[in-house]
Amino acid sequence: MGFIKAYIKSMRPYAFFVTGIAGLIGMLLIDTSLSLFWKIIVLIILFSSYGVNQIINDLLGTKEDKINAPKRPSISGELDFRKAIITSIVIFILGGLLTYFLNPYALIIYLLGYIANITYEYLKGLPFIGNLWFGFMISLLPLYGAMVSSSLTFIQVLRNSNLMFISLLVLLSASTLCYFTYFKDYYGDKKANKITAVVLLSPRFARLLGFAKVLIPYVLLFFLLFSNLISFKINMLFLLMIAVTLILSLYGAFLYLGKDYNKKKALEVSFESTVLFYVSILSLINKYFALVIYIISFLLIKIIYSKMYKKELY
Repeated sequence: MGFIKAYIKSMRPYAFFVTGIAGLIGMLLIDTSLSLFWKIIVLIILFSSYGVNQIINDLLGTKEDKINAPKRPSISGELDFRKAIITSIVIFILGGLLTYFLNPYALIIYLLGYIANITYEYLKGLPFIGNLWFGFMISLLPLYGAMVSSSLTFIQVLRNSNLMFISLLVLLSASTLCYFTYFKDYYGDKKANKITAVVLLSPRFARLLGFAKVLIPYVLLFFLLFSNLISFKINMLFLLMIAVTLILSLYGAFLYLGKDYNKKKALEVSFESTVLFYVSILSLINKYFALVIYIISFLLIKIIYSKMYKKELY
């Protein structure tokens, strides 16, 4: 039980919504004949994928984490290194088998996601490329969600303009989230010679660039809608959600201003606004379902994050 508890802590459950909601968009975009049981299985794979990949990141990035997050189970010794590797491999194989059973073509995305995560640990040290690569990794989830819920091939997915443009929006938003996480890791990354965008620019100038990065996904979203490049009808619930989320996103960027900014609140808002941006997109497909998910996601992220931050496990 001690190992299971340490493993779940290392997965950062508050971040499950990043991959879960991104994949859910892909599922809802495609007509699916999946039973409720298999839909739940797919959602478990989607939501837990962030956590499993986070375990891998922790095991690969212990050098900087000794400075950035010394109380994480992977650093404190609470998480058994050998057992964590074996557990992650078992989950990876099980997820791969389930993916193959549902749609063999989806294995392309599944494997690419894990490879991209391992590669990210080494690309993180390249300014801007690292956070864009993280965004690319998360942008695979809508494609995976669509494929694993249907019989679509990889080529058919690439020809679906709605799906591809939404994946681009997910990429930009996740890239911004990753960019802001570099602030809390600034000193550890610098000592470990990880030249992230924040290390390169210095926190002072990186904070100002954060505002521009926040706005880019929103500008692109409305450009795609008004130019009819994505075929969704704007509804009032979408406008309400996206307006609230934009305000929250700008507030998050504002929180990073100043040398002694509130790290806890700033990072929390970054995760909340990223997930709520995805849910706002979801409201273009199913507005009432999205409203429920919007409220639940916001509350659960806030509750789980708050508990983990108190123990410095973020």
